Amino acid sequence: MTRNVPTSPETPWAKGHPWTGGHLRIRRAVLEAVAEEARRGYAKDEEVCGYLRGPVTDPLLVDEHVAMVNVANKLHQIDPETYFRTARTFFAFNEKKFDDAFHASKGAGTPIKVLYHSHLDAGAYFSPTDQAVMSMGEPPSGEGQTGKLGPGPAWPLAFLVTSARKEGVDEHKLFVWSGSAFVDVPFTIVD
Repeated sequence: MTRNVPTSPETPWAKGHPWTGGHLRIRRAVLEAVAEEARRGYAKDEEVCGYLRGPVTDPLLVDEHVAMVNVANKLHQIDPETYFRTARTFFAFNEKKFDDAFHASKGAGTPIKVLYHSHLDAGAYFSPTDQAVMSMGEPPSGEGQTGKLGPGPAWPLAFLVTSARKEGVDEHKLFVWSGSAFVDVPFTIVD
C-alpha cells in the first residue's frame, strides 16, 4: 500500500497530532508496563514492541499500553536473506493489524500516540535501521550495511525506545520525526 505521508512538522498531519512534537506526559503505570514487557522480552532474547494511546481530549497524555507480537523471528525463518536479523536485534509487527488498531483507536477517541520497542544490551537510541524502517525508507540489505531515510513515518506518532539489559531496564527515550530526521525529545512521567 502506498501512503501519502507529509514530512514537515508544519503540515496539517503534524498539527492534527500534537503528540508528534513530543513533550508527552506518560503515566508511570504505562511506562512500568513497557519496562516489564521489555524485561520479559529480554528473558526470551527478543525485542518487544507495541503502542501507547491516550485520550483525544488531552493530546499529550498517554495512559494506555498495548503489546504487539514481534514477528521478526518468523520473518527471519521465512526469508533469512531479506530479514537477516532475528528478534534479538530487530522488531517487526503485523502492519495491517496495527493500521486497523490505529483507525479504531482514533474513532474511539483514544488515538495511538506512540509506537515503542526495546533494545537488548544496547542504549535507548533510534538506530539507523529503526530510522530507515520507520521513515518508510530503505533498510540495510545486510549486517554492517547502511539504510536510507524515507519521506517520513507512515503514521503520525512519537517513538519510544527502551533499553533492557540483564540487570533490568535502564533507560527510555522518546523520538519524533522533525521533517528530515528523528530527534530525541523530552517527556514527563506522571502518576
